[in-house]
Amino acid sequence: MTSTPAGHASTQGAEELPVERIRELLEQLKSTGFQSLAWELGIHVDSLASAVSESSARLQGLEGEILQMKEHLTSEHREFAQLRESRDELLDLHELSEAINFSFNVEDILDVLMNFSRRFVAYESCGVFSISTDESLALMSACGKGEILSEKVESLWEDGIVDWVLRERRPVIIEDMETLDQPGVGERTFVMIPLIVRSKQIGIYVLHCEKPRDLFTAGELELLGVLASQAGVAIEYSRLYSDLENTNEQLKDSQNQILMSAKLAAIGELAGGVAHEVNNPLQIILSRVQLMAMNGQGNPKMLEGLCLIESNVRRISKIIRALLDFSRNNAKDGNWVSFDIGQALQQATALVKHLLDAHAIDVDLRLASDLPQCFGHMGELEQVFINLIMNAQHAMRGGGRLAISTSGTEDQVEVRIADTGIGIPAEHLDRIFEPFFTTHAEDGGTGLGLAVSYRMVEMQGGTLTVESVPGEGTTFFMRLPCGKRDPEEQENTNMGGDS
Repeated sequence: MTSTPAGHASTQGAEELPVERIRELLEQLKSTGFQSLAWELGIHVDSLASAVSESSARLQGLEGEILQMKEHLTSEHREFAQLRESRDELLDLHELSEAINFSFNVEDILDVLMNFSRRFVAYESCGVFSISTDESLALMSACGKGEILSEKVESLWEDGIVDWVLRERRPVIIEDMETLDQPGVGERTFVMIPLIVRSKQIGIYVLHCEKPRDLFTAGELELLGVLASQAGVAIEYSRLYSDLENTNEQLKDSQNQILMSAKLAAIGELAGGVAHEVNNPLQIILSRVQLMAMNGQGNPKMLEGLCLIESNVRRISKIIRALLDFSRNNAKDGNWVSFDIGQALQQATALVKHLLDAHAIDVDLRLASDLPQCFGHMGELEQVFINLIMNAQHAMRGGGRLAISTSGTEDQVEVRIADTGIGIPAEHLDRIFEPFFTTHAEDGGTGLGLAVSYRMVEMQGGTLTVESVPGEGTTFFMRLPCGKRDPEEQENTNMGGDS
């Protein structure tokens, strides 16, 4: 069956059935005497013409329905293609979301963003720029010609275009005016997408494309906006995660410091009890030695031995007194008093003098006599001095010289503790005050001594710095303010500085 164009169905029926010619032949048949036969044939011809007309009308209706079905099928194909394209876009967005959600690394997130953007829009280069607190742009990551793109975006920033895009809060296409003025160079455009999270402007995503402005579709811009929004949220979450980690580390440091303070208090009480118990027998021994020395004036050899015993007993007694002072200064938290920094240094040195002597370390203690009184926790500062002296002793295993000196002004006292040890490598200088950082783990070092010392000095409003030359020695500088201060106010100041 051959199809015929719509509109020719009715004429086709008339051509196949010449009704007028048939009627003429019937009239001729009547004139020959066959009237009844002609009448009957006329009835059949009329019925047949009516049937043909109805068939032609029905055929025309069917052809109209077929045309509508073809148009509907074409529309269905178009909608199916759009649905399939939307499905692919959703799958890509889902893949992007998964890639972002499983990473807290900003560089990985930005790499995923730029790689996925290439699936929808071809670009020469692209980059993500952050907006710092001082309202300046900083390149976070780039793909392609990053340096050239950075210069172009900086120029757009200076012209106020970036600020305008951020206020628009939507993807915007800007023509690259430099390419319009260059003959033989194709038109270039910037696609600029603001990165906004919870009404906070965190940056801008820029693509440099060869595609002219008029060829971008609303769908492409909307999709790029969704990609950038996902990445912006992930960047903000990554920053919050880093802040949380830092806060957690600070909390751990505070817990370690509290634990160390509790240990110091316990050590102070223990030292006080031991020193008190030892001091009483020492006084008995000393009195008996002095009595024997008085009765042995005629025996020079015995007198010499008794003098040696008395000298060493007095030395032990001096150490015991230092322990008692140390215990009193560490027995209570917040025991802030006015004290002489030189006396604190002398007591700390006396406690470890036997260790320094055992390692052939000469101590040069030079204390200025006109220094003002310091105000703080004397026991904690003695612990800092002991930590620094013990560190110096570990750095001078073969012996050496330890120089301790003080100087100052009306407002500040400075303590210098210098050794002639092995020194600290330059790559470690910035980390020696970090908790748990140690280069003596094999010797049982925990990496807490200097960290706790640094925090103790900081809590009393001072500073602790270091200078070192590998192979020549190390010098620690402690600077403390003079004058009376409120411990709680000082603590609040330090907490505010940490935040």
